[in-house]
Amino acid sequence: MAESSNANAMVSGLKTDDTSSGEVEEILMPSITLDLATSKSVADKVANLAKPTAGTQEPITSPSAVPLVLGEGYDLSSLLTFDPESIEPATSKASEESGPSATHGQLQHLKALLSSSIETLVEDSEAVKSVLEDIQPHLPVTLQVKLWPVVTLSAYRSRVTLAPLDAKTDTSDSTAELATLRKELEALEEKVRATKQLIEAKEALIAHSLEEAEGLKAELKTDLAEIRALNKQLVAGKDEDDEAEMATGSCSCVPTPCP
Repeated sequence: MAESSNANAMVSGLKTDDTSSGEVEEILMPSITLDLATSKSVADKVANLAKPTAGTQEPITSPSAVPLVLGEGYDLSSLLTFDPESIEPATSKASEESGPSATHGQLQHLKALLSSSIETLVEDSEAVKSVLEDIQPHLPVTLQVKLWPVVTLSAYRSRVTLAPLDAKTDTSDSTAELATLRKELEALEEKVRATKQLIEAKEALIAHSLEEAEGLKAELKTDLAEIRALNKQLVAGKDEDDEAEMATGSCSCVPTPCP
C-alpha cells in the first residue's frame, strides 16, 4: 500500500479537468518533492521496467553514463544517457582480410596511371589524386611527398596543350630557314664551279703562253747564232769600194752592220 501511495503521489502532478466542450485537458500541477525512500522505490521500478525481455533489445550502456542521483530533482532520463564516442565500432574480420588486397590493387592501378604519357597524366590527374587519397594511410610520408606533385600537373594543361603547336610552329620556321640556306649553298656551289672553270681556263692560257715563250726563246737563240756567224764573215773596207761594187752589181760582200 505504501508503494501504491508513493506512485499516486508521483502522478498527482497531472490533473484532468472536464471542460464544457467535453474534452479532457491536462493541467500541470506543481511537482511534489520526493523523499529518499520514495526515490529508491521508484528507481527500483524503473530499473525493473528497463530490464530486457525476450522480444526487446538490450539497451546500450557505457562507463561514461551519467550516474544515478537519488533525491530531490531526480531525472529519469539520465538512465538512458550514454556517450556514443565511448562505443568502439566492431572490427570486421572480412574487411581486415580484404584491406591488403584492395590496397595492392590500388597500388597497381596507380602504377599504371604513372606509367602513362605526360599528356595522359595531365588530363587524368584527378584519378591519381583519388587513388592517393584512398591509400594515403598506407604510404610512407617520403613516398607521399614524391607522389603528390603529380596531382598538380593539371595546372600545366594549357602549356602541355600548346607545346605541340609551338613545336610545330618552330619546326615550320626551321624548315623554311633550312630551305633558304640550301638555296644559298647551291648558289655558292655554282659560283665556286664557275670560278674553278675560270681558273682552269687561265691556267691553260698561261701554259700556252709559256709554250709560246719557250718557242720564241728557241727562235731567238737561233737568230743570234746566225748573226754571230754573219758577223764573223764581215770584211773591212772602204765605202767607195763598196759603192763601186754595188754599182757594178758584182759585190759579194755583206754590208758591215753599224756598230
